Amino acid sequence: MIAQATQTPMPPMPAPAPQMDPNFVIEQLIPLIGAFGVMIAGALMLRWFFRSPVWEAFAERIRVRTRQRLGDAGMGDDGRVAALEDHVHRLQGQLSELAERVDFAERVLAEHRAQRLGAGH
Repeated sequence: MIAQATQTPMPPMPAPAPQMDPNFVIEQLIPLIGAFGVMIAGALMLRWFFRSPVWEAFAERIRVRTRQRLGDAGMGDDGRVAALEDHVHRLQGQLSELAERVDFAERVLAEHRAQRLGAGH
């Protein structure tokens, strides 16, 4: 009997790695570059507009209309500010008085502790 040699089949070859198509990459990047260009141009145009005399005139018109609409209510802020400043001044005085009281209480407690420690020895 003749011995037959058996061959093991070769494993399948892995698929070749896909190649990068430069045309595909360019087709994908061109719209992105265009969109960024439009955004930058728009931002520069808005910056120019907001710093232009036209925008300053528009802003001043809004300010005048607001003052007219508020009338005297907008001008009465001086009295309110003075009252608030007075209130803050009184609160600062109360705070400094409380700080002095806390310092005094700390000194009394420290003296009391010192006397107790001195008597214990």
